[in-house]
Amino acid sequence: MSFSRPLLEQDVWSKSRERDEPVSPDYIALHYKRAQSICRQSGLSVDDIRYLTKKFWDFHFDLIAARDPTAFTIATIHINLCVGTLSNFVETRPDLSGVVKGLLNFDICGEFMLTEVGHGLDARNLETTATLQPDGSFDLHTPNAAAAKAMPPTTPNAGIPRVAIVFARLKVSGEDHGVKPFVVWLCDANQMRRGITSRALPTRSGTNMKPLDHAITTFDHRVDFLKQIQRVSVGTLALSIVGIPAIKLGTRITALYSQRRLVAAPHGRGHVPIMSFSTQQRPILDGWVYGTVLDSYARWTVKEFMSPAYSTPVRHALGTLFKATVARASRVLNELSERCGWQGLFPYNQVNELALSLQGSYIAEGDILVLCIRLASELLGDKYSLPEPRDPSTKLAQRERMMMKSTRSKIAELGGYEEHRGQDFNRHILPRCRPLIEAIGHRMAYEAARDSGVCPKIVYLFEMLCLATDLSWYISEERTITPTFHDSLVKAYDDVLPDMLKAVQESETNEYITAPIVSDKLWTEFVGGLPLFEYPSDGKGGFQPTL
Repeated sequence: MSFSRPLLEQDVWSKSRERDEPVSPDYIALHYKRAQSICRQSGLSVDDIRYLTKKFWDFHFDLIAARDPTAFTIATIHINLCVGTLSNFVETRPDLSGVVKGLLNFDICGEFMLTEVGHGLDARNLETTATLQPDGSFDLHTPNAAAAKAMPPTTPNAGIPRVAIVFARLKVSGEDHGVKPFVVWLCDANQMRRGITSRALPTRSGTNMKPLDHAITTFDHRVDFLKQIQRVSVGTLALSIVGIPAIKLGTRITALYSQRRLVAAPHGRGHVPIMSFSTQQRPILDGWVYGTVLDSYARWTVKEFMSPAYSTPVRHALGTLFKATVARASRVLNELSERCGWQGLFPYNQVNELALSLQGSYIAEGDILVLCIRLASELLGDKYSLPEPRDPSTKLAQRERMMMKSTRSKIAELGGYEEHRGQDFNRHILPRCRPLIEAIGHRMAYEAARDSGVCPKIVYLFEMLCLATDLSWYISEERTITPTFHDSLVKAYDDVLPDMLKAVQESETNEYITAPIVSDKLWTEFVGGLPLFEYPSDGKGGFQPTL
């Protein structure tokens, strides 16, 4: 699957709109129109979404995700979490067919509401209630401010009807039956439904140019019907895949800018592009290597995730591992933004905007740190096991093994896993959890890239970059850090540089780049379209708009 802007509705992908400043309802609605365009062009069927076909996963790899991260976030939550939740019931509940048909065509926008202000994603403590009524309906209610649903967009500013999967505590005859998902109509294209209040949050930092109407939502005895299914583990993986197009796009923008940005050469020898400096090359090389390797890792993870050989907890663990690994790699976007100097501060150049947008994606379906702590605790407690290293002799496999061994040894010293809720566990073990999970993810990504035929030079540089995140393991078990590691890293960068420079010129990302810093022509057009202040010939001064 590959989206091309010429195939999408041109009026909703106009570059000129990227410079709009005020956040108005019409501008918010624009991103829903783009999400509608993406969903309609995807051609995904109910079966694609329900059975997680190759077409479903390919949708999340497409570079359109980086063209407008806000629109793609709307689209993937709509498809995966809302339609995906309902897809298992279309055969047995014909009354849902109209809703699902409307969702598939994006005549209705689907949302997913789990997080509460006072409880985050801690489902065991959610307080929103759904009470069974004598007539078989359910009364949905927010009992206090801490139970308000947070973040999912719910306002009528989208200009489209919304329906949501809302998680609430089921009450039957006064008894608590745990947290269940409910289908709830939130608003039509113009106003909220009776009994539902949406308070729009301020625009999230860095997203002024592509805003999403995040909100705090409460229910005042709203009646709706129950549906049960869980798509969070799929969402953990699917939303994380979006990080790969973002890294690829941010890397190419920075590379093109670095090739055209010139500085004076030493000894008055003319000018040279800033790409000639290693400090400029390395973040770009990092991003290119991450984008290449993580693409292979994502496809391997999808294959393993779909394998019937694994239990649901293992599938969720695979998604968490991938999410943690991509989140770590995507930090390169912050450095790429920095390497663009003052230009990197502005969202119209996309790199900083992509970095900030990914932060929101990585919080969705569970804060990464919390997910890593949970997964590490389950692995250390032998709740289940993950796929073993295919080659235990590799450096990344050795590092993973020693980190696990060291953590288990510390747990034993603290009195065993049974004490995992004590203060010693909190102080000594919790800080180790995320690095441990990232180490496992690094090993899996390395193996996936190597086994899928990625260039050995790229795989080797990826291995070196992973090891460089924590060299302390070299010190353990009579190992020592030597200058040869850093020399080897320099050589690995040098070996990959020519391939990266060639790939940047041949990249398929042109259709998705709106950043004016990538070429002299685009920059001239951009500057020419900015509001102009000058001293006019009539001597009156003032503002002269040129838009």
